[in-house]
Amino acid sequence: MRTLSHIVLICFGVGATAAAAQTMQAIAPIRDAALAAVQAGPGAEAVVASGLRLVACRQPLAATASSSVLAEVRCPDTPGWRLYVPIRAATGDAARLERDAGQGEYLVRRGDPVVLRAAVAGGEVRMSGKALGQARVGGILNVENGSSHRIIRGRLASDGTVEVVN
Repeated sequence: MRTLSHIVLICFGVGATAAAAQTMQAIAPIRDAALAAVQAGPGAEAVVASGLRLVACRQPLAATASSSVLAEVRCPDTPGWRLYVPIRAATGDAARLERDAGQGEYLVRRGDPVVLRAAVAGGEVRMSGKALGQARVGGILNVENGSSHRIIRGRLASDGTVEVVN
């Protein structure tokens, strides 16, 4: 009797796993929605982990630009989900930003929206923020985290993101 119950549980688990795999959200529509929201130029890339597993959305995805390099993509289903998607500029854009900074121009000014980037447990976390000062590439500035409103110190990277420093 015990063996029969194990077999039934195993079969149920395999069936549930197969059903769940059929209802996962495809990554391409998330990337497309994020790029459209920020009106990204040619060559820009929406950074979404290929292993991301979200429940498939039955309604069209909704996306809004949090900044020029960050989009919020939402599934309006109930309960739905929300994902912040960083946008990586085309290689030419990053090179232009470095050149502008080298000419003495401020790359980020007070009040500009930025993306905070932090390394956490072998991965990377990105969140939206607002610059509280001005900085060139490599410079240090304070940023207000968009969700927690905490002040975070970071270094401006050549791609326009702010890497959190301790």
